[in-house]
Amino acid sequence: MNRSIAVVLFRLGMVGLLVTAWVLLDERTTTAAVPAPEPDPDLRFVMEAGGPVGTLSFEVIEGATGIHLPSRLYFAYADGRDELPTVGRFQNFLVTASGREVKTVPVGEYDVYVTRGTEYTLDHQQATIREGETTFLASTLERAIDTGGFISSDFHLHLMFAMRDGAIVSAAEGIDLLTATDHNILKDYSPYIQDLQLDRFMSSVVGAEVDTSFGHFNSFPMSLNRWRDRTFRKAIRTPGEFLRLVRRNPGDEIVQINHPRRQTPSPVSGYFDGRLNRETSNIDYPFFETGFDQLEVFNALTDSPADHVGRSPLVDQKLKDWYSFLNRGILMTGVANTDAHRYPKELPGYPRNYVLSDTDNPWEIDPNDVVNALKNRASTASFGPYVRFTANGAPVGSMIRDRDGAVTLGIEVQAAPWIPVGQVEIVSNGEVVETFSIDEGDSEQALRFVREVTVKPSRDAWYLVIATSERRWEKPFSHFSSFSFTNPVFVDLDGNGYFDAPNAGYPHEPTD
Repeated sequence: MNRSIAVVLFRLGMVGLLVTAWVLLDERTTTAAVPAPEPDPDLRFVMEAGGPVGTLSFEVIEGATGIHLPSRLYFAYADGRDELPTVGRFQNFLVTASGREVKTVPVGEYDVYVTRGTEYTLDHQQATIREGETTFLASTLERAIDTGGFISSDFHLHLMFAMRDGAIVSAAEGIDLLTATDHNILKDYSPYIQDLQLDRFMSSVVGAEVDTSFGHFNSFPMSLNRWRDRTFRKAIRTPGEFLRLVRRNPGDEIVQINHPRRQTPSPVSGYFDGRLNRETSNIDYPFFETGFDQLEVFNALTDSPADHVGRSPLVDQKLKDWYSFLNRGILMTGVANTDAHRYPKELPGYPRNYVLSDTDNPWEIDPNDVVNALKNRASTASFGPYVRFTANGAPVGSMIRDRDGAVTLGIEVQAAPWIPVGQVEIVSNGEVVETFSIDEGDSEQALRFVREVTVKPSRDAWYLVIATSERRWEKPFSHFSSFSFTNPVFVDLDGNGYFDAPNAGYPHEPTD
């Protein structure tokens, strides 16, 4: 071999050894191989769109703590055109688990809206991306509302993309408990939450949506999956038989009625359609089971017109259905969920539920405690406003004994500055008994409404609170309008230890 070539090869080999030694010395705490960096999942979509690109270096922090937050960045062209830019795998959205990333973005001038669900402020900034240059964006979000003593969850989620992305998206929307409920399969997101180091922000529970010939139903936690076989599912003849089968899963669980009524026409009927009369609330079908734990009063996917998500005539019908159950002593928990399938068109956590909890730390959430709280109706549904509701100081879902004929209802409504609240209603035994208007002109303060109301029921009664607004939310949520409701508190006026429902018993048609 030529001597000069041998010298060059020797020197190259020595350089390689020195580089290897430097890496090993630099990683003094471990001898494990240095992992290759994860490929940017958004880059391919930007490059396939074509055109010049630049770099965006961004960070999102919580103002009070300085912690980098999982969050979401919505991009729109600053000139107001309807066309949406492609900045990644979710078109005009970027989602971040770490709260600090560097991304390749098409050249342009953008309005960027940074959010982390309805508990935080919304940050609006402008960013100009120039070819071959790096633009820096620093965003600060503040926790706007106090949800202490309650954890948040969306009990109807289909994250129909990579499970790693599902964990990131849920964390970016500020959900404390990710409830996985895909159709007839079990998904465990906990390994992805741990791998992404999202444990301090979120935990998860395994569940499923089970399709039957008489409706769709969610259950969680689940560990046994009997539902993959469609023939097996469709062979279940009655709701009672289904409940017996699903409750064979070891341990205690929630069984939820999903979208009990559907828009007409719909290829999939709801459990109430054809079985619970819309006008009279009478049960019209012999195979009707009321032993479910909770009822989806509001489903963002199925209950609203295409251009608007919020309270609708169908939601009002389901409120009426729920009230009729409560008045019969059928005390199902009322919940609000997204039924989200396609991100970002359908957003996890819009709406969500707040469940009474002994811990505010997501990593300490015990799904069994969540189940117990839900079975006791200690939950509030939130699409924007967050409502705290008590009776004589007892939390939502409680039954209180009161013989002096006066009960103090405590109502507190909070909302982030970008979410309007215009009206608060008190409902008792299915009737609105008091309505309060809120000035929506000043929304800088999170605390929008505080009131103690003394009620004097003449018999055992239940009370709940609804907070709404007809105004749309700020961009990029301009197709949303506020609708939140609590579960009831129950007043045992005669002191017998029970809630004596005003219309107890099986509802038969009146006879002559």
